[in-house]
Amino acid sequence: SAPTPAPPPLSEAVCAHKSLLPLDLHDTVGFSLTIVASALASGSGIGGGGLLIPLLILVFGFPERRATPLSNVVILGGAVANLGFNLCKPHPSRRKPLIAFEVALMMEPMTMLGALVGTTLNKIFPSWLTTLMLVLLLSFTARRTWAKGRERWDKERARLRCAADESQQSGLLAAEQPSAASERSSVLNLAGAAAAGADLRTASLDEEEAEAAARRRSGQLEALMRAERRLRHYARDVFPLLVLLVACFALSLLRGTSRSHSLLDVSCGSPAYLALWAAQLLLLVAASLAIRAALMRRHARRREIGYPFLPDDVEWTVSNTTLYPLLCVGAGLCAGMFGIGGGIVKGPLMLEMGMLPAVSSATASFMILFTSATAALNFALFGALDPQYAGVLFCAGLAGTCAGQLGLDWLLRRLGASQSLIVLLIAVVIGLSAAMMGVVGTIAVVEEVRHGVPQGFHSICATEASGGDRYIE
Repeated sequence: SAPTPAPPPLSEAVCAHKSLLPLDLHDTVGFSLTIVASALASGSGIGGGGLLIPLLILVFGFPERRATPLSNVVILGGAVANLGFNLCKPHPSRRKPLIAFEVALMMEPMTMLGALVGTTLNKIFPSWLTTLMLVLLLSFTARRTWAKGRERWDKERARLRCAADESQQSGLLAAEQPSAASERSSVLNLAGAAAAGADLRTASLDEEEAEAAARRRSGQLEALMRAERRLRHYARDVFPLLVLLVACFALSLLRGTSRSHSLLDVSCGSPAYLALWAAQLLLLVAASLAIRAALMRRHARRREIGYPFLPDDVEWTVSNTTLYPLLCVGAGLCAGMFGIGGGIVKGPLMLEMGMLPAVSSATASFMILFTSATAALNFALFGALDPQYAGVLFCAGLAGTCAGQLGLDWLLRRLGASQSLIVLLIAVVIGLSAAMMGVVGTIAVVEEVRHGVPQGFHSICATEASGGDRYIE
């Protein structure tokens, strides 16, 4: 008898999905769960890809190659909604926006560099190894984040219990959110102290010149803090990110992959392919160095005029501008290698940097807007998006995030635990992502084995056709 033919490669064993209409039970349940997943992820600064991709695969029935682009569309809808909410929210400690634009400017280039290297490793490593390492990473991160959230929760509860009366509690809130008058008074006092301190040049001036220097510094500091209250002040941080993302996107289009043709007809693994890959790395390194120098100049100027730094402020010292970009490379490496996105990694990282949870969450959501928009555009250009489902899923992400933001605001007002609840929510989303991605990863490995896909290490170009396009925020 004739030998039984071998099963087709996994990359060819992809069935076409049904059209959107008429809706069936899977669609109804799937869209409902998409709204719930987006609501859970909305306040944590995590896009929710670790929940969305398993949902799109297990409930909607999309293959992974189609689920990843649609997940980015949902995340994009949520990021747009988050931006609208977060731009209207004040910083918990001072009169400025909730989003830390400078931190986003510092983190994004080196995260992208790490992700570029990580995606290359993702194509080399076998699926079983990346799945195992992913579950271990997310489980460790969820446990550590949960511990930090419980610690902060206990401190907040103890502080509320120790409040003797309502007047003392209102005084505490007033200290955390100073009025414009007290802020102006502190600016004058700090500037005067800075001018009258150990500055040798100021000390050598006579009394009249010292007073003039103090008034000048006071005016400069007041002008800076007044500018920080306006959103247009932060265009200098947003514009470089836009330029950098567009440049990297253009280089990716020129380079292409074995799955999508290069605009220059460059073949995977050729010298031109490697040159474009290296050019993208060099661009990100040069951008990071330029941003580092600019942030250090800003920090020196702030210290010169007596800027009142808070404990949760990120100060751009020599050590911080060296350490934090290196940590971001590691975060991006994990993001690219394990098929997860910046939100799951950068959110906990910003908490480790000492940032307030509300600020960390808003800043992570802001960065997700750039990465998800770029990814969604890339998928659309190469025809990887299902146009019927994409529009509905975008609206589901938008609606779920709006509901989640409103619900979170209600809980924060009711419980009075404005920071710890956000940290605990981050831990819950990461933990659920670890469990669901573990299930989906295991199913994918079983399917690969069933279809005869080798489970050893692979060459870069050989595996691009069968995997490596996951990017979860």
